[in-house]
Amino acid sequence: MARIVKMTTQQANEYLDWQYSEPYTFYNFPTSVNRIDLLNELLAGISDYYAILDDADQLFGIYEYQFHNGILEIGLGIRPKDTGKGFGTQFVQQCLAFAQQHYHYFGKVTLEVASFNQRAIHLFHILGFNKTGEREGQSFGKPVTFVKMSRIQ
Repeated sequence: MARIVKMTTQQANEYLDWQYSEPYTFYNFPTSVNRIDLLNELLAGISDYYAILDDADQLFGIYEYQFHNGILEIGLGIRPKDTGKGFGTQFVQQCLAFAQQHYHYFGKVTLEVASFNQRAIHLFHILGFNKTGEREGQSFGKPVTFVKMSRIQ
């Protein structure tokens, strides 16, 4: 997790190709979805997407930042081959530190995580996030329950 850079088209394409194994296949982008639309969302949508590069300048993860009514919502992802290997704490801490440095933001931070992803929910609890609710949603046509979490920087 050496560098954070604004996501490029090449990095966005690589991210869209990530393939997670069960039970995390929920995070795989379906091939049936229009790739151009996904790329436009990643590169020119309402969220800011950043690529996190490892020491070899390979895509290690992504950070997403979006403000809703002045409150920062984050999204995060680590490449499939590196999930569950103990990188999560540093990865999330770096995401929060970048928000402070880049956006000069020190307020409430929110996120949503799929309810089945107990590994991530546990990590977020350790890092000071508290559950604030749940919501039923859809992800590429599949129903999912999201756990809403927040913390004060």
